Amino acid sequence: MREWLINRLEIPPRTVLNRKIPKKAFFTQADLSTSEKEMFTAQVEGTYLLSVMNQQSTNIPIYQDEEFHYAEVVWIYVELRLTKNINRIIGAVHKSIPNPVVLIIGSSECRVLLSTSHKRLNKNDKTRVVAEQPTITDWFKPMEADTAYSKLLNALVVSNLSFESLHSIYDDIYQWIRCEEMIQLVGAIPTSSDKREEAINILNNVQKYRKEVEQLQQDQKGQLDFGAKMDLHMKMKIKEQEINSQLQQIKELC
Repeated sequence: MREWLINRLEIPPRTVLNRKIPKKAFFTQADLSTSEKEMFTAQVEGTYLLSVMNQQSTNIPIYQDEEFHYAEVVWIYVELRLTKNINRIIGAVHKSIPNPVVLIIGSSECRVLLSTSHKRLNKNDKTRVVAEQPTITDWFKPMEADTAYSKLLNALVVSNLSFESLHSIYDDIYQWIRCEEMIQLVGAIPTSSDKREEAINILNNVQKYRKEVEQLQQDQKGQLDFGAKMDLHMKMKIKEQEINSQLQQIKELC
């Protein structure tokens, strides 16, 4: 699977390492709890450094400002024995590596998921970074052709990404992986990077409205007055109609 993914994503040969990383290396790089270490040892079959993209290997400039210092983009492949606690494993990997990571998790059923997490400089200590909440796709079969996920992989082919800086190439990957939620919602992703930004803005609205519906549902459960219940019900219906309208707009961009 690793070699297939390297070829499928056309990762530049000069950046490819595809070598095994000892699991203990993750323990020394981050302050993992005892339970995280035990989980990692029990559930991970192997970890591999697929690629290191830096200025030397890609001619893509380093990026640095007050928030970010991106000198390398690292591609990591983790092969699992079990798919339990997947979010904790993903969090542990991102926490263990100070550079931005394109994380590919593989299962024994020939399925994968993708994850990214921007790393911001710690405001109190610029030698340390803080990992943002990871973006995680659903599981999918990468070798299936003519699917929305095959189109996602097409978008992630390295030559199709932004080469302005190491931050821009990573953010390009990050934004496409965010679009995977659209596959779950409407069965497709935007047809171009230009339409992607608009679609993500609409997706943010959908997520906001969904949270509001969830809150209204909670409020309705605790409400005893019938009239108040109906009022909350009508508010939910209005929000749901807005969600459907927003999803239709996403479809039109895909």
